Amino acid sequence: MKFRLLLFALFFSSIGLSQTTLDTTKTQEEDFSMYADVVEVPSTNKSKIYCSQKILGLSPSKLISFGFDFVGANSIEMDTIGSFSGNTANIKYNNGIRFSANFPVVSNNKMILSLGVNYLDFKYVKSSSNKELVPLSEVLNKNGLRSYGINGTIYKPFNSKLFGILQLAADHNSAGKIDEFHENGLKYSGAIIFGCKPNDRRQYGFGVTQSYRGGALNYFPVILYNYTFKSKKWGIEMLLPARANVRYAINPRNLLFFGFELEGNSYYINSMVTDYNFGFKNLQLHRSEIRPRFTYEFSIYNFIWMSIQAGYRIGYKFNVDNVDYKADPVIMDNKLGGSYYFNISLNLVSP
Repeated sequence: MKFRLLLFALFFSSIGLSQTTLDTTKTQEEDFSMYADVVEVPSTNKSKIYCSQKILGLSPSKLISFGFDFVGANSIEMDTIGSFSGNTANIKYNNGIRFSANFPVVSNNKMILSLGVNYLDFKYVKSSSNKELVPLSEVLNKNGLRSYGINGTIYKPFNSKLFGILQLAADHNSAGKIDEFHENGLKYSGAIIFGCKPNDRRQYGFGVTQSYRGGALNYFPVILYNYTFKSKKWGIEMLLPARANVRYAINPRNLLFFGFELEGNSYYINSMVTDYNFGFKNLQLHRSEIRPRFTYEFSIYNFIWMSIQAGYRIGYKFNVDNVDYKADPVIMDNKLGGSYYFNISLNLVSP
């Protein structure tokens, strides 16, 4: 009950970064830009004009998304820990589900506030050839990695060109069961961006973020850049260091992307603390990976879209740290092998 009350309180106190997106070009097919939340038109009473959060040509924002991930055979080179010597864990495959929802709760010319939730459940299925006990691989095979939390975004236009974005998020990440909650699994992230929208086809901004995408807690500069070329067929959607894509619009309801995403987080490994006598109280798995990929997004019916994504997962970090001791936190310096992956998702997009 305390955990539910904590999440309920966090939900109304956090805010999370979401991509400022719209659809593609104006053709004979339906143009989603007509539904923009903030309209840049001269007012008859000479009131102040504010820039919209959207530009022409971008892919529509996902209000609700439900997806499935699959990663092919790979390996994890495990470092020595305690009396357990280093070994290679062969993973037959990884799979998991992803769910996210994000809705505007305040939307007017002067501010847009959106709140959302997210859930990730990622499994590690060991190969039958693995017979030797390795604590980390046993925990991953038994429980996998799980993350759930709340997020939101405040978009604040200052005038017809300048704007700001503020985000905060709270997540619980662990290599444990869904009903296992521990304060060491709580992670907080956020970002602030100041930007400019000089016209309806271009938007850019700069800021700073506190993030776990690199595995451990890091502070990164943020670069936001969204641009649609005059032909309206090509465009760029970029939010570095998190992701970047080159976009090609077959038509407003069929979009192709090529780019990458940096994905990662820090997960509390409760089982390695309680089931093994290592003498550590706060072991965290710092997982981070780079995913170059191709993506095809298309409309099934009106605002119901499907996304099909295929690419290659490159392991960047898969260390186990004892975060209570800052002087020498690395306990296991592991190496995560690469593998192909694909993701398919069904999405309800914004009008």
